[in-house]
Amino acid sequence: MIHRSYEEFQKFDNMLHSRWVFDDISDVVLPEDHNVETLHEYLKVAATHESILKSTELSDFLGINWSGSDLKFMESLTEFMKVVIPTLYRSPEFPPEPPVFVNELDTITCEETPFEVYVYLEAFRARGHLDEYLKFFNDFLNTYPDFSEGDVAPPGHTVVIPPHFDQTYVHFLPGGYLNGHTVRMSYLGKSKFNFLHEDLIREYLTKYHGNSQPKRILDIGTGPGFSAFVLAEMFPEAEVIAVDLAAPYIRMARQWQTLRNITNIQFYQANGEDMSFLESGTFDLINYAYVLHEMPAENCRRMVNEMYRLLGSGGVMNGFEVPYVADPVERFFYIESNTWGHHWDDEGEKGPEPYIEEYELGAELTNTLEQVGFVDVQQIEYTYFESIFLATKK
Repeated sequence: MIHRSYEEFQKFDNMLHSRWVFDDISDVVLPEDHNVETLHEYLKVAATHESILKSTELSDFLGINWSGSDLKFMESLTEFMKVVIPTLYRSPEFPPEPPVFVNELDTITCEETPFEVYVYLEAFRARGHLDEYLKFFNDFLNTYPDFSEGDVAPPGHTVVIPPHFDQTYVHFLPGGYLNGHTVRMSYLGKSKFNFLHEDLIREYLTKYHGNSQPKRILDIGTGPGFSAFVLAEMFPEAEVIAVDLAAPYIRMARQWQTLRNITNIQFYQANGEDMSFLESGTFDLINYAYVLHEMPAENCRRMVNEMYRLLGSGGVMNGFEVPYVADPVERFFYIESNTWGHHWDDEGEKGPEPYIEEYELGAELTNTLEQVGFVDVQQIEYTYFESIFLATKK
């Protein structure tokens, strides 16, 4: 079933009468006295025309014949071009039917819907009308449960939210990660970002760390917990601490942990720049995925310093992260395409990754890792969108 407003009926009718030049559809007349019965009759008349019945316009209007499951988003640069260039991939001209979730458990267990794929796709095509898109997006997000109940900070520890985290938001998320209504949308990132796929995370953690036997593991910026769950399953004898600055995401991760019956993880809300509730030099492996490029350079450097403090001698850092682009020309275009030409604290429309300029020109991750004392620093390219960073504490 699909629900359509009269304004959407008007848009559909205008499409028909402006595009159907080789078929007489003069009998397809949108009723001015509109109600369910008259609009149903209008669609019946439209469907008597085979050219309309078989059209993508009618399929889009009825919310059928499109799921978005063929979109691979950030799997490769080629696939991403389909997302950002409409001529390479046709999206529906009407949004599919929005899902309705009545409780938090549903947001964890239900499969992604075509509407949610559509919303994600349209974000990357919203340049020039971003405010309009964000209103549409936010109206939908507010129908999601918000994971607002429960203190998830470490006992006796105060979590300080840095100003940028509640000022400029990544991935077009209204209110950012602190808005609990965004939790499911970020959780659905597992179908879009390579290193949110648990199978791929497991493959590469096994490749680089499978022969190690860490006793204590830290997962920073855990979000819904993708990496933390993989680490806990790979190293069942290890203690895994997983932290994220956004409390709603930790609440969701704890619920998912219960569903998965994984007992060797502790999820906490914490700022990766200040994990003073954790003792120095007590971790064998620290992991993060897509974290350091989502903040100003100064905050990034503080987080790297904190990782170094927490690792024991011989401990290893593993980062699934946006690449540091060494070539200045390539770096310029990488920054422009992600920021839409605006610095993170400027006015104006900002792209999906507003802090990329800070990351590429300020943090310069490989250099920062070496400056704080890490050795054997490696950046291993995976795709245009991510590299694997490895570093060891002496």
